[in-house]
Amino acid sequence: MVWAQSPPLPALNLNQQFERYLNAFNGQIEIGRVRLDGNVLFAIAAPRMTDSAGKSNSNSSVEQRMEQIEKTLSRIANSNFNPNTLSVMSVIDSDSNSPIVTVNGQYLMTVTNLDAQLQATEPKIWANQLTEMIKAALITAQQERQPEFLLKQAAVTGGILVAMGLTSAAIAAAQKHFRRQRKQLETETVQRLDIESDPSSPSTVLNVHLQLKKRLQRNLSDIKQRLLLMGQIVVWGGGLVFILGLFPQIRWLRPLVLSAPLRLLGLGLGIYLLIRICDLAIDRFFEIIQRNELAIAQTPQRLSLRVSTLSRVLKSVSAALWIAVGLLIGLSVVGVNLLPLLAGAGVVGLAISFAAQSVIKDMINGFLILSEDQYALGDVIEVGGVSGLVENMNLRITQIRNSEGRLITVPNSEIRIVQNLSKDWSRVDLAISIAYETKPDQALQVLQELSEEMYQDPDWQTKLIEPPQVLGIDDINHAGLLFRIWLKTQPLQQWLVAREFRRRLVLAMQDRGIAVGTPQQLVQFGNEANGNLLTEQSLSSNPAGAEKTSATQEEQ
Repeated sequence: MVWAQSPPLPALNLNQQFERYLNAFNGQIEIGRVRLDGNVLFAIAAPRMTDSAGKSNSNSSVEQRMEQIEKTLSRIANSNFNPNTLSVMSVIDSDSNSPIVTVNGQYLMTVTNLDAQLQATEPKIWANQLTEMIKAALITAQQERQPEFLLKQAAVTGGILVAMGLTSAAIAAAQKHFRRQRKQLETETVQRLDIESDPSSPSTVLNVHLQLKKRLQRNLSDIKQRLLLMGQIVVWGGGLVFILGLFPQIRWLRPLVLSAPLRLLGLGLGIYLLIRICDLAIDRFFEIIQRNELAIAQTPQRLSLRVSTLSRVLKSVSAALWIAVGLLIGLSVVGVNLLPLLAGAGVVGLAISFAAQSVIKDMINGFLILSEDQYALGDVIEVGGVSGLVENMNLRITQIRNSEGRLITVPNSEIRIVQNLSKDWSRVDLAISIAYETKPDQALQVLQELSEEMYQDPDWQTKLIEPPQVLGIDDINHAGLLFRIWLKTQPLQQWLVAREFRRRLVLAMQDRGIAVGTPQQLVQFGNEANGNLLTEQSLSSNPAGAEKTSATQEEQ
C-alpha cells in the first residue's frame, strides 16, 4: 500500500522516466518491458523482492507479472480470433479499486500506481491507453500470422538473402584485392632511409618521402581491410536481424541477437577501428610536417627518427584514450550507472596520483625528453652507466639494446645525464702511438695521404661529412709519439669508419716501415761500494729484451 501511495513523476521520455523512477525509490523497484512477438508494448513496475539477508530474489515480482502477461497475449494472438469481435476493456476492480484490463473477457493484468507513474499519469487514464495499444498489437499479430503475409515475407527474405550474397561477394573480392595490394607493398623493395648517405643530397630527401608514402599506403590498405571486414559483419548481422523481424514466430530471437554480449563485441570492433583510423591520421599529420621540413633538406635522418618516436607515443596515448572510452561505454551497455563512477573518479584519481608519483615523474620526464629531442628511436645513447641502441621508448620507459643483445629498461625519471652518440653527426677520435725512431714529418705525411685517400673513396665519402683532420702530435710519453686524428661521420657510422681507417693505417705503416710505439724502461746496474755504473740496458716489452737483460746480469 505504501508503494501505491507514491506521488506521480513529471512527464519525461521513457528512459528518463525509468532512470528517475529508479533513483526516486533508491533501487527498491524493478521495471520490466512486456513484449508480443518480440515487439515492446509497454512497461510495468513492481517492488524489488528481497530475502531475509537483503539479497534480491531471482524470481522477482515484475518477472512473474511480465511472464504471465506475455503468455496470455501470445495465447490470444495464436487463437485465430476474429478481429471484428476483439474486445479489450478496462474495468475497475471493486476490491482493490484498481483498473483491470481484460481481453475477450479474459483477465490480462491489473494496472497499478507504479505502472501509471512510469508514464506520469493516473492508473485509469493509463489503463484506457493500454486497451487501445493492446488491441492494435493483437490485430497486427493476427494479420502477421496469415499465409498471405508469411508468403510475402518469405519472398522478401529471399531477396534479402540474394542481396546479402552479392554484397558479400563484392566485399570479399575487394578484400582479396587489398590483401594482394598489401602483400605487394610488403614484398616490394622499399628504399630505406640510408643513414650513410649525405643528408643534404636530394636522393636522401626523396628516400624519406618514399618511405612515408609507402607507410601511409600500408596503413590505409590495412584500414580498408578492417572496414571491409566490419562491412561483412554488418551485412550478415544486419540482414539476419532484419529477417528475424519479418516473421512473428521468430521475432523473439531478435532481442537475443542484439543482447549485451553482441553489443560489446560490436563496441570492441568499433573501438579497434577508431584506433586504426587515429593511427592513420597521426601518420598523415606527421607526413605533412615532415614533407614541409624536408623541403629545405635539413637533417632528414634526424627528423625521420624524431617523427617516428613522436608518432609512436601519440598512437599509444590515442589508443589508451579510446580504450578508456570503450570501457565506459561498455559499462553503460551492461547497465552500470556511470554517474557515481564518474563522481568518484576525482577522488580515486587523487589517491592514484599519490600512489603513482614515480609513474607521473616518468611520464613528465619522458615528455620533456621528446619535446627537447634529447634522443629518439634509433639513436645510440649512454645513460646511467649503460649504453646501446634505443629500441623502444614511450612516456614512461626507455628500452636500450646493448652490444651483447641485452634489452635494458630504464625509467625516464632516472635519466638525468644522457650522452647521445648519434645525433646529427658523430666523430671518431683516433689516437695512434708511433715509435720514437720514426720521423714525425714522415708519419704526418702518411696519415695525411691516408686521410685524403679514404675521403676520396666513393664507398666511404658518403659516410664522411668532411675530410679527416690530422691534428698532429698530441703527446710524447714512454710509449712513443701520440698522433691524433678526427674523422667527422654520419650518425652511427663512426665505428665502421674507425675500423676501416685502422685497417688502412696498418697496411700503410707496414709498407713505409713505420713501427708502432711500445712502452720502454731504463734499468741501470752498478757497484754500490764505489758508485760506478757497470751496465745500462733499455728494456722493452718483447721477450728478446728480457733474455738479453738476464745474460747481462749473469756477467755482472
